[in-house]
Amino acid sequence: MTTAMTQSLGYVAIYVALAGVASFIEMPAGRGFGAFQLNALIRTGSLAAAAVALAFGHRPGFPADRYIFAGLGIGLLSGVGSMLYCFGLDYLPVSLVVTLSNLYIVITVVLGIVVLHEPVTVLKITGLICIIAGVLILARAPVRHAASPEARPGSTPVQARGFAIMGSYIVMIGVSAFLEKPALKGLTPTQLNVLMGIAMTAVAGIALAVKGPRLPMTKRTLGGVGVGVMIGSASVFYFLGLRGLPVSVASAASNASVVVTVVLSAVFLHQPLGRTRGGAIVLTLLGATLLGLSAS
Repeated sequence: MTTAMTQSLGYVAIYVALAGVASFIEMPAGRGFGAFQLNALIRTGSLAAAAVALAFGHRPGFPADRYIFAGLGIGLLSGVGSMLYCFGLDYLPVSLVVTLSNLYIVITVVLGIVVLHEPVTVLKITGLICIIAGVLILARAPVRHAASPEARPGSTPVQARGFAIMGSYIVMIGVSAFLEKPALKGLTPTQLNVLMGIAMTAVAGIALAVKGPRLPMTKRTLGGVGVGVMIGSASVFYFLGLRGLPVSVASAASNASVVVTVVLSAVFLHQPLGRTRGGAIVLTLLGATLLGLSAS
């Protein structure tokens, strides 16, 4: 494995740690907020972190217009996808929404293989199966459920609408995660991060203005922004890693952050792991290891 490849995997590992901690903190920080409120707070904090990272980056300027529009377009897709996630919470149980949301990895991986002709090996396929299975099991952990969704009747038409919303989410987030790779050909990681942050914050602000209610100005509000700062900082490291890795490897491995979240909840919140979650942790880490080896 080359030094550059090892460094890229290291960047993704930093992302996994930061995103996992942020997801853990999101639970206490998000209490009392609706999904749209919490999303707006997180996007605001992420944009602030992205702007600081850009200011201290090697190339704070921007390239040709087409790459600027590409970065904003990817952010728009991700921002609308986040809104669909929030809407999904109104129609389906939170645990089911969180589980379904992780299926976007399949779209991203398939596009990376088909469009970018990324190599398919037994090692990579095994790693992908392990990490997707492990993440889907761990995503049902209660610590992932931060915002308070609106309660709606559990009728069949309502559930069907929820599945349709989450299907659209999976496609939009999967496509946007794939597009980040070609966008890095003309944008630095900090440039892409801030462009996406601008678009995602704009979408979150518009959705909150339409959906409501208004955000209260309390210490807890600052906590939500702080979670966003951590996520925005983590994204810089993810894009640094993505620049040197196949998108199928980087996107799948990044979801190992749920392991950090679940372990922290077990240590500090005394949530039981049990054999199922313990096995899922091992499965996820095995998948991430196999993906790292396949990247070489």
